[in-house]
Amino acid sequence: MAESESIIKPTARFEDLRGILRYVPQFRQRVFVIAIDGALMHQATFSSLLQDVAVLQSLNIEVVLVFGARAQLRYLAEKRGVTLSSDDGMGRTDAATLEVAVDAISRQTSALMGDLTALEMPVAVCNALAVYPAGVINGIDLEFTGRIERVDLESLRVLLKADIIPILPPMGYDSRGTTLRLNSDAVATEVAIALGAAKIIFVSEAGLTNNDGSRMAQLSISDARDLVRNKDPRHDVNLLSKLRHAAIACQEGVPRVHIVDGSQDEALLAELFSNEGVGTMIHADDYQQIREASSSDIPALLSMMQQSMDDAALVPRTREQIQGKIKDFFVLETDGNPIGCVAVHSYEEGNRKVAELACLFVRRSHKNRGHGQKLVAYAEDVARQRDSEELVALSTQAFRFFEEKMGFQVTTPDSLPAARREKYDKSGRNSKVLIKALK
Repeated sequence: MAESESIIKPTARFEDLRGILRYVPQFRQRVFVIAIDGALMHQATFSSLLQDVAVLQSLNIEVVLVFGARAQLRYLAEKRGVTLSSDDGMGRTDAATLEVAVDAISRQTSALMGDLTALEMPVAVCNALAVYPAGVINGIDLEFTGRIERVDLESLRVLLKADIIPILPPMGYDSRGTTLRLNSDAVATEVAIALGAAKIIFVSEAGLTNNDGSRMAQLSISDARDLVRNKDPRHDVNLLSKLRHAAIACQEGVPRVHIVDGSQDEALLAELFSNEGVGTMIHADDYQQIREASSSDIPALLSMMQQSMDDAALVPRTREQIQGKIKDFFVLETDGNPIGCVAVHSYEEGNRKVAELACLFVRRSHKNRGHGQKLVAYAEDVARQRDSEELVALSTQAFRFFEEKMGFQVTTPDSLPAARREKYDKSGRNSKVLIKALK
């Protein structure tokens, strides 16, 4: 390739590096099982994907690699004129299909070993799966299709401890030495469960989308199972298989499973080292949560809000002012990182109890994703728990949001409790006053 034609990736920005470093402590010495669809090995982005794997290993993340073989089986079968009994390692594998599978998977293994060695990554093909014939299912003898009985943890841990990446092909051998075809999604799932992995990352030929074509960002176990049960027509059997196994993995203790579109350059790192990611995350626990703020959150809150305070969208607040009202502040975090906040202040005037929603803020990079609505709804619940009859909000720039999205109505400053009205008059901000009945 001529020098003028060379592809040069843009230099990483310092804020990108800081974003990655924020995740390193929680990922270090954790196991990530990465399962790559075979079709991706023939795409231009595959080299970049392997470089991303090298980055993970350099950060002391223990990586196990699994790969699929459906595309290679189809190609080789067509070339040889063989009709496949199945191509996914789940259906029936007859003798002719097994012969093609063994050749295709062996070639893939050799190619992958070569590519990783060229990147100076120590790797080893590992026979760590004890398998058995799947047998007869629904009256059909699956012949040379296998299921995983157990995972040899000791051999995997020896390799990981030595900083060697284990490669697990979608193929195994039973107690009689018979070769059996396996499904790569099942391999990744069983290995991750056995190792107590922090994540499975399915690097797929395509990503999961909503009805409008937008990315499906996250799913609970039950959501994933619903998509599989209903055989969602937007997604092919390959993606539905990953959803099925993702739900199994999460149910059995793997905290998070990611499905990313491997055709996107740098999709692996972008999914792992950003709050919102670029793929779909299936989770067993609450990925997003709103919690009470603590004193240790104050620096992050001030940093997040600084630009909005400079733009007069938020009332300026000092560290001391936030600390004095810290029990009124609540933080929205994603994967342990604060991305928004809200405060609920209470006023009691005679028999009237009023709460004020204040300091509503969502980090710029996370706007327009429903986080603001979630924080407001949470503030309403807090106000109700305090027996407040009304919730008021003061806004100079976001009053349309409160009206149109959250059911508030514009009112006059006279609706404010006397103590709050005094502060309103002194501020000179001339904010819109909005109110919502809670009872």
